[in-house]
Amino acid sequence: MLDPKNNRIDYGEQLIPPEGYSLTKAIGTTYSLDLEAFMLLPVALYYASRLDSHIDDLRCDVVEAITKASEKITIFYQKEQLKVPKKYHRLIAFCEKQIVPIRMPTALQSFHPKVWVIRYDRKEEKPIYRLVITSRNLTFDRSWDMAFSTMGYVTEKQQPINKPLIDFINYLYESSGQSLQKEFLADLTNVAWEKPDGFNLLQFLPIGIHGGDTLYSNPISRIKWDDLLIISPFLDQTTLKNLSSNCATMPYLLSTKEALDGIQEDRLEDFDCHQFNNHFEIAEYYQELEEDGFEPQPQKLHAKFFIGQKGNRCTWYIGSANCTDPAQGRNIEFMVGLATDDSTPFKPRGVFKQMTDPKKTDGIMLFVPYDYSKRVDPGERENLDLIIRKLKYEIAAIPIDGYIIPSRKERSYDLVIEMDTSGLTLPEGWSLTMRPVAESSRKPIKVSIGSMFRTTAFTDYAEVQLSPFVEFNLNKGDESVSRFLLFMNIELPASRLSHIMTSIIDSQEKFMKYLAFLLTGEENGVLKDNPASKGLSIPGDYIPGFAEGIPVFEKLLVACSRDPEKLNDVDRLIGLIVKDEDQTGEKIITPEFEGLWSVFKTYLHAHERRE
Repeated sequence: MLDPKNNRIDYGEQLIPPEGYSLTKAIGTTYSLDLEAFMLLPVALYYASRLDSHIDDLRCDVVEAITKASEKITIFYQKEQLKVPKKYHRLIAFCEKQIVPIRMPTALQSFHPKVWVIRYDRKEEKPIYRLVITSRNLTFDRSWDMAFSTMGYVTEKQQPINKPLIDFINYLYESSGQSLQKEFLADLTNVAWEKPDGFNLLQFLPIGIHGGDTLYSNPISRIKWDDLLIISPFLDQTTLKNLSSNCATMPYLLSTKEALDGIQEDRLEDFDCHQFNNHFEIAEYYQELEEDGFEPQPQKLHAKFFIGQKGNRCTWYIGSANCTDPAQGRNIEFMVGLATDDSTPFKPRGVFKQMTDPKKTDGIMLFVPYDYSKRVDPGERENLDLIIRKLKYEIAAIPIDGYIIPSRKERSYDLVIEMDTSGLTLPEGWSLTMRPVAESSRKPIKVSIGSMFRTTAFTDYAEVQLSPFVEFNLNKGDESVSRFLLFMNIELPASRLSHIMTSIIDSQEKFMKYLAFLLTGEENGVLKDNPASKGLSIPGDYIPGFAEGIPVFEKLLVACSRDPEKLNDVDRLIGLIVKDEDQTGEKIITPEFEGLWSVFKTYLHAHERRE
């Protein structure tokens, strides 16, 4: 049942592979994307770890998961909604090609679904799929959201229920020009999904895409309901009018004060209106609830949840669609429908009481009655948001070209950035500034509007600092009103990923520690040198920490016989750093270890041919 106090979904736990299975492919979608949040996901998907690590704590599993992410993880997001990270991390370079922007036809449309479709495999077993449908973006926002998660198992026959889901995935890949292994969709066609207790029907509801000749639209506003519950942080007059006229009784409307303030009072009279409890919104600012290491944030309402009752049948709709006109078919959205003929707790009225009745909430209500006497006109803020939205859309349409040229400093580069802003206009008093995302000391520079903009102001970057991301800052007067990232078209050095890896594994000791992790899963600490070992050369045939001197050779033999896939991970690591040296000028991978590895590499290639 829906129980916000005891039934909470942890994002990271939902991505962790089932025991004995490993990740094959993960496809995710989000409206807005935070690069730092995205970098934590591979740790859950590969190593079954919760998302409680800080990206600066470069543990072996964090580095390995992120560097492997480009092979198996793809995330789609709305083009102009890539957030500027508090700190750009060089490891994101390994994931750049799998971070895929979706550009909508107009500024008033949104790519808005929040879905994960994940495949896990195990030898001699059929694959398992996991599906997560939520209202949460892939950011560090701590608002109140809702999610549905289920496991799916491959059967011997096609399951018609999956056609909308497959149409949705096909839309993602066709729109972006990406490619997907045929096996992923072929097996997904035959997947049977688990249903939550009490529900007897499951349906997938993409919105705003075509499935053959059919345009998928939002079913909620097309059905005549006997009773209806609406939870949505965003509202509009048109959709509320439609829903109230399609419901035989007064619908329950649970939203935010700001959203309710923006609706005409005579329209709200058709609903039983409640607003999100302000005590929850500011909870993190209470001194007794403060947590070390966490900056307090408002916990706003972000959940999108509808319950429609028709006769004895109740249908729950969970996903990304707000109670707004764009969410009826103009946006790209995704919802799941769960139907039941069961008891009262599943009905609109039962859930409404659970959210608002002090007797059913231990006196702590998520929603309280809407106070009409404290209405505030939000019109000015809404107008500003619309201006920002349109400007970001227009800026995101401009190609950004970047070039690197050798700098006067050894092993460094100067950056040239060009963009044609001749078709762009800004309101009076507004300005646009930009800088490379990895820049930490130079201030952003002003972009000239209405001309060909070209800058050579950003110079002397090490190869590991180069990135295709450019940070833009939209300003109204002296106030920054929006910061976002865009990709630029730039050809970066082929050796960049290798040098990023050796900027992290920059000593023989770190290499041996990392190798120990790859072969055994042990030694999963933060990658740093032992001060006591400074100046000492690590023998090529031993791994520190292996019970004082058990040779590498033995561990490689064990991997050959029990898990040859580990040898592929070792080979990939060696391929990245074999040519590089540490700060003393010594090779990170010693000639002795290269000779040892050549024996196992020969075996690896022979094993792959047999496969």
